[in-house]
Amino acid sequence: MKQLNNSSTPKGRKVSKRRILFFLFLILAVIASILFLYLKRTVDQERKQDKIEKEITTEREKDGVGNLHKKYKDMIGWLEIKGTGFSYPVMQTGIEGHHKDDWQYYLHRDVHGEYSFYGTPFLDVRCTTDSDNLIIYGHNINGRRYFGYLQNFREETFFRKHPKFSFTAVGEKEKEYCVVSVLETDKYADYYSFTDYGNEEDYCRMVEKILSHSKFQSEAAKKMKNEIEESGAEAFFRNYQFVTLSTCRTMDGKDKRLMVIGCRKR
Repeated sequence: MKQLNNSSTPKGRKVSKRRILFFLFLILAVIASILFLYLKRTVDQERKQDKIEKEITTEREKDGVGNLHKKYKDMIGWLEIKGTGFSYPVMQTGIEGHHKDDWQYYLHRDVHGEYSFYGTPFLDVRCTTDSDNLIIYGHNINGRRYFGYLQNFREETFFRKHPKFSFTAVGEKEKEYCVVSVLETDKYADYYSFTDYGNEEDYCRMVEKILSHSKFQSEAAKKMKNEIEESGAEAFFRNYQFVTLSTCRTMDGKDKRLMVIGCRKR
């Protein structure tokens, strides 16, 4: 007589069903645990970052940028968009005495040098605070925090409402920069080569490119274009200092970048 497979009997099918349900429950429990730990870590990190931001902002208001530098040795300045919550220290490494072998040290570190998903804005190693163009990098954080806030400049209403930002270098007074360009580009763009140019032709060529490729046109940009045309490259050379704020455009692709560029007359 042929023996029946246990799984084909009502009792066997019941046992198999229980096993399947058990494994499904186990998988869901593991996924839920991972999700819980991830969310907890995210919340803990956010609380820690909020505390650091509050502390350093209070210190800056009380003691000034120069005194903050005594505590945070890698800090070279402070960046701010007036009337908004965008107000952050700017660090620089990759130079002698400041984590020389790692110019992106603060990509995922807070001002204390401890791990932080948010990171801290930092200046390109090729720049000094007197360079023709200061390139400052920061993370595009969800919720438009940190340099994620720069995504607002992709909207013309915001661009018109916030035409300036300020940068205060350590040991110097606060300087205002007019926003002259919003560029949607990628990490391979030659805009990233613009830090200091040794001749007027390259300087003017890059300035004209920055202005003409902007998503929007500002009055400051129009005046600058007219100045180049009227005075010529030689007279215009190094008349302006630029600050480029660079961040990712994650939703558009891993290599995509957003640049918000401001300038001031020297």
